[in-house]
Amino acid sequence: MKSNNQFIKSVELVSKNILDSIPDKPNISLHNYLLDLINESDGKENSLYLNNVNPFIKEVWVEIIKNNKKVREFIPNKLNITPSVLYAYKNGRKAISIQMLYKLISLSNKNVNKIWDNIFQSEFTFSTHSKHQKTKLPKSITPRLSYIIGWLCGDGSFQQRHNYVVKISEKSTNQLLILKSLFKDLFGVETPIFNRYMGGYALQIGSKPIYRFLTQVMNIKVGQIPHIVEMMDKTNKKYFLIGIFDSEGCVYLNRFRLTISQADNIFLEKIKEFFKEFNINCRGPTFHKTELGEWYTIRIDGKQQILEFYNQFGSCHIDKLQKLYNLVKKID
Repeated sequence: MKSNNQFIKSVELVSKNILDSIPDKPNISLHNYLLDLINESDGKENSLYLNNVNPFIKEVWVEIIKNNKKVREFIPNKLNITPSVLYAYKNGRKAISIQMLYKLISLSNKNVNKIWDNIFQSEFTFSTHSKHQKTKLPKSITPRLSYIIGWLCGDGSFQQRHNYVVKISEKSTNQLLILKSLFKDLFGVETPIFNRYMGGYALQIGSKPIYRFLTQVMNIKVGQIPHIVEMMDKTNKKYFLIGIFDSEGCVYLNRFRLTISQADNIFLEKIKEFFKEFNINCRGPTFHKTELGEWYTIRIDGKQQILEFYNQFGSCHIDKLQKLYNLVKKID
């Protein structure tokens, strides 16, 4: 019988293998979405800020000096800031809000769009006014991001009442550790795992930049298919579907059946269409009603279709992958 340490090591090895199995290519480049991260209601205290963009501010400074010798008065007056704040932006001692940076480069006679795109392609981080946590955001869609998008569309949670929180609830802490590693890879943040008061666990990401990227750039809503999925290549779409299955799927070991559940049957109809692109046929949606509520399911039935699903998709869920493997062994 395995010791506890041996068991932990085996779980860690499986988790690492699952993480390594999710590629970071192919990439689908995203448009410059910086302005999409802000709201009209954003003020000084609740804007998103950029760090490490001071080389571009210096470039604009030099350009304005050529045309206006009173630059030390001109820029602060135009932007309604003090000269000391301007110098702090220029020297990189102070992060600058997205809105302020765009206004600043707009004072230059250079091609504003070109500078703005160069900023987007540069190495910078996001923060808020408190600078509590610096964050990076993806500039392209990859299978790793597609998997997270699928998971959040299937069973994520977005809360904006007091803080900007993205939450994933799960019974398996080992699976949450895998998701935690993915968030670290994609966004450069450490995400805590909490024991939920109703049972189970939750991975909770309190970050306005990440929240706005997922909701305003990726346009993710739980139970809906984002338009971005339509433009995905086959590999990214595959990992999006794996994310859906891992969050809302079920493996039945007593029969040759897989199901995916959701409250919205239109959502499941679209998932069926995506699976059909891979020659996986789903039945349903089937309506269910119990004392727990109402929902729909689609299902994949039969030995051949189970094998097809396992070979093409499988799972990145540490528990569901094992169940799938056990089900396939029955077929063999």
